[in-house]
Amino acid sequence: MKYQDYYKILGVKKDASKDEIKKAYRKLAKKYHPDLHPDDKEATVKFSEINEAYEVLSDDKKRKQYDMFGQSGNFSQGQNFDPSQFDFSDIFSNFGSSNRSYTYTKGGGSSSGFSDFFDTFFGGGGFSQKTHQGSSFSNFGTGFKAKKKQKLNTTVSISLDEAIKGSKRTLKINDKNNSIKEVNINIPKGLTSGKKLKIDGLKYGISADIYVKVNIKEDSKYKLDGLDIIQKESIYPWDAYFGEKITIDSPNGKFKVNIPEKIESGNKIRIKNKGYVDMNNNQGDLYIEIQINNPKTLSKDQIDLYKKLKEKN
Repeated sequence: MKYQDYYKILGVKKDASKDEIKKAYRKLAKKYHPDLHPDDKEATVKFSEINEAYEVLSDDKKRKQYDMFGQSGNFSQGQNFDPSQFDFSDIFSNFGSSNRSYTYTKGGGSSSGFSDFFDTFFGGGGFSQKTHQGSSFSNFGTGFKAKKKQKLNTTVSISLDEAIKGSKRTLKINDKNNSIKEVNINIPKGLTSGKKLKIDGLKYGISADIYVKVNIKEDSKYKLDGLDIIQKESIYPWDAYFGEKITIDSPNGKFKVNIPEKIESGNKIRIKNKGYVDMNNNQGDLYIEIQINNPKTLSKDQIDLYKKLKEKN
């Protein structure tokens, strides 16, 4: 089994303070977040390692257990070891009597989503206890069993404008006791439709990880196609025939667009690099979809002109 050097993974010294560990974790977690690297398996593995390291080093009890084991074995990053070859009584002496021994038991899978190394020491499935005379490890079990969290799924819909600028939502979540808890979420700008946000429910008194699927809804004027924004614009028949310069109000600001003459309804005008910007700073294009609409009201002269056009055709 490979020894995991959590200090090296986070890039901190072994005497680093909790604030230094937290700062290093946040910096690396932001750098390797799956939303920023959707198809990068290496980044996903790195992100998992970072979370595993922080899970241990941010918890005083787990960190103490981990440090005691590392000191007893003098391990270095990448070194393999067989847990069955070690006497753990000295390591665990502070957690109860040393009259019981622990042996490593292979089998099972990762219950935590972390490495086998983590599950062996903190997942509650890595060691089997041999019964001997003497007092039990009363504090040992609580330090080495990680309760598998429940998963809750929910969905939230936001507008294109909210997706561009970022948004906040307050969700009402039913926990396993059927009580309703309010959960506040921050939706980062540039999130693409269908992405999921993971929320630690423990912050809100819910013993579960909450997965929030974010959908970007369409409206009558805007539609998101990948990173391209399709925007509908209505013009009068004479502007469509003769061409015109119009001012449009897009999600990325106002600007003028030249409408070519004799354009037909449904035709699109492409404007480069004015589309949606995702979390990786990739930007799509803006497409103006033309819709030719007759005015709802006409003056008498305009009606006469329409009648003459109809008679000539």
